[in-house]
Amino acid sequence: MSYVPLRPCLLALTIALSITGHPLSAVAGPLVNEQSAVRAFDLPAAPLGATLSRIARDSQLTLSVSPALLQGKTSAPVRGRFTPQQAAERALAGSGLGLSVTESGALSVYPLAETGTLNLGATTVSGRVAEDARGAVDGFVATRSATATKTDTPILEIPQTINVVTADQVQAQGARDLTQALRYTPGLSTNGYTDRNTIADEITSRGFAPTLLYLDGAYLPSAGSLGGTPQIDPYTLERIEVLKGPSSVLYGQNQPGGMINMVSKLPSTEAAHQIKVGTGSFDRYNLAFDFTGPLDEAKTLSYRLIGVGNTGGEQVGHTKDSRQLLAPSFSWMPDDDTELTLYAQIQRDDALADYQSLPAVGSLYRNSQGNKIDRDTFLGDSKWNDYKRDQYVVGYQFSHAFNEAMTYRQSLSYIDVNDRYKGFYLNRFVTTPEGISDTHASRTKLDWRQQNSSYTFDNHLQSDFATGPLQHTLLVGLDYRDFTRKYQGYNLSGSEIIDLYNPTNYRTTGVPTLTTQWDNRVKQTGLYVQDQIKLDNFILTIGGRHDWAKVDNNDLLADTRAMQNDNKFTGRVGLTYVTSFGLAPYISYTESFLPSVGTTAPDRGGKAFKPQLGKQYEVGVKYQPDDSTLLTASVFEIKQQNVLTGDLQYLEYQIQEGEVSSRGIELEGKSSYSNIDLIASLSYLDVFYSKSNYDNKGNRSEAQAPWAASVWADYHFTGNVLQGVTLGGGARYTGKSYGDSANTFKTPSFVIYDATLSYDLAALDPGFKGVSTSLNVQNLFDREYVSSCNYSFGCYYGQQRTAALEVKYDW
Repeated sequence: MSYVPLRPCLLALTIALSITGHPLSAVAGPLVNEQSAVRAFDLPAAPLGATLSRIARDSQLTLSVSPALLQGKTSAPVRGRFTPQQAAERALAGSGLGLSVTESGALSVYPLAETGTLNLGATTVSGRVAEDARGAVDGFVATRSATATKTDTPILEIPQTINVVTADQVQAQGARDLTQALRYTPGLSTNGYTDRNTIADEITSRGFAPTLLYLDGAYLPSAGSLGGTPQIDPYTLERIEVLKGPSSVLYGQNQPGGMINMVSKLPSTEAAHQIKVGTGSFDRYNLAFDFTGPLDEAKTLSYRLIGVGNTGGEQVGHTKDSRQLLAPSFSWMPDDDTELTLYAQIQRDDALADYQSLPAVGSLYRNSQGNKIDRDTFLGDSKWNDYKRDQYVVGYQFSHAFNEAMTYRQSLSYIDVNDRYKGFYLNRFVTTPEGISDTHASRTKLDWRQQNSSYTFDNHLQSDFATGPLQHTLLVGLDYRDFTRKYQGYNLSGSEIIDLYNPTNYRTTGVPTLTTQWDNRVKQTGLYVQDQIKLDNFILTIGGRHDWAKVDNNDLLADTRAMQNDNKFTGRVGLTYVTSFGLAPYISYTESFLPSVGTTAPDRGGKAFKPQLGKQYEVGVKYQPDDSTLLTASVFEIKQQNVLTGDLQYLEYQIQEGEVSSRGIELEGKSSYSNIDLIASLSYLDVFYSKSNYDNKGNRSEAQAPWAASVWADYHFTGNVLQGVTLGGGARYTGKSYGDSANTFKTPSFVIYDATLSYDLAALDPGFKGVSTSLNVQNLFDREYVSSCNYSFGCYYGQQRTAALEVKYDW
């Protein structure tokens, strides 16, 4: 929590009394055990005297210093978990002053010798470099986040579950997309068609899907269906943050299960360059580069340029994909208080793809002849199946600190995606004179075209001040979102029948016809206020937001138009208690709302849908004994109302008669000690339909398995023989789950093992400095499994064993 400096008269009195050996009661006498106690500090750059006085007062220690030494000096930021002496040393960095501890235990400040060498005394500063919530993380353990509060806040002080996947973890596990990057995160389901299909990401969080995606806090346009959503390449990201539960107070419309915010790599004032080349299973080849650094000697201008190119096959026969991506960005920092960053991305994806859901009989179960469909079987038409996506991102981020207590931030982004998917999906088994044949199925041939775009504008003012004993971080903001969805759906339900076990009919002649054409738009303006109030060890986070949303639904085929204006207040309140040894229990209540795009069937009046409403209660505890370990545990209950369900009479449309409830437990632990990195997670979910028009009230949801667990460990060898070698591996467990909303069948549990082996060639010869190689294997033992089912013809095989070999050069 940020802090406004003490009044000058109080500061002078504190220092003066400390010098004479008569400290104020607020700066109690030295306590030996306080010197070694590690606690959390969150102090911005401020007048040096105020920062040192704050450290001494909060630690109940005496500060001994001549006021003349401090005059005109500004402290360095102090953020992280340190002993009081370590915190004071960080505050003094670059000041020309040193620190020692007197025999009585007081913190004593003195001028350094002319050599400028900082005397660290008897204590060696431990821990990593102070982390920036919007920047890179060294290792797997993030300790700060800006997603949950839009302020740079320690994760310990956030009264909701937030899981952070760092760029180092993505690299170590060889994740090719967002879905793979989140496989070891609790409370999420990455199963389904995106388990083996890498052209899309569709994540389920706490039983709700799709989890909305954000890039640097800006909404990624999504229609909540196949296609029409940008896919952000993980190589362009510093971190991926998953905020669990409703988040409408700061972001507006959202699913109650949570949101995923992807934080981009941005320009650095320190030069760094990387090139990667690789190959892998299914004749895959990839190339990527990442260059950043200053553009002038004063380092006021800096740049970053990221490029990705890859191509290759996929698990299912005939399928393949390719990507070309370029992401430039530029930063201008005329002084320490002002920063402007411009960024852009242009990406082209070209694939022969097939979402290819399969019947349960033939994938989950053997058919009447005792056979199963091979997991690499292609059931489309290689001359018809196609997927193309063009996506563009452009925007800026601006911040200006008026003083130590007030900062203004503004961001604007425009994101556009235009894609087209041509393929098939299976309808039902074929009826013959002898009865139903479970070897042949009818298909729908489709051609889906979408263009989705969004403008997101956000600006807020952060004020750090004190009212008596209360310290505030007040955030007042206004944001605007304009989301446009254009969709054309061409379908042919009577396409050629296919033999599921001998699919020789790869050529089809039927032409799909236009059955759905929408042009929908959602405009939303939100005014939000949040205050993080700290009193001693208590942090109260309270916020409120009022949204005005306008939904414009145009059914161009039916020639109908429905408009609806919604306005909604959502709230959030949470209380956290942070102990001196890093334990932080918390309790919170949060709300969400989600305007629904679309209308009921024309014969039902073509009425616009009402917003979906959600609320969550959560109780949890976090434990961070140091900046290398973070443990979290939470218990929660969520309910979402006005849920869209299929219209049983008009199959092209939906109605709004559903309600979903979710409750569960999540555990996560991350640690980076010495030469071992460790991740472990466990989750239990009870997600069920509390209201439904499908006659399944009370049934378990098929969206996510109740039980899931994972563990990953990296071991970095340090001995002479294996110096430079890292060996890692993990296991992912998914429990039994119902395969449909009627709860008529279940998918079995499964465990998938992954492994990695990397080698830093500098250990072999210093001439290879910066060169490293890695081998990643997913599904190490090539387990054949059904990842998930959502109805009797909606089952998906999981990914078979895949390997990727990569060489990287950093300089």
